[in-house]
Amino acid sequence: MSVQFKFRDRVDQRRRRMIIKTLGDAGYTARSLFPGQTREALAAIFIVAEADARSVRAALDDFGDDIEFVEASPKRGLKKT
Repeated sequence: MSVQFKFRDRVDQRRRRMIIKTLGDAGYTARSLFPGQTREALAAIFIVAEADARSVRAALDDFGDDIEFVEASPKRGLKKT
């Protein structure tokens, strides 16, 4: 399962890179859910593949108010016709 998290609007790029590096040091790879997005609200959403929300939340715990939410990505499947 994958996990999504969102940075709060006030978190600058330097701080975001530091948080993403910290996740990497913990064994997670975070990437933008919407690469190249210019809309700030969408550009702030990241995804961590092959992880559970509880462990990612624990890894982000030290960053408290910098993170708006951490949640499991919704399951999606192909619609059968």
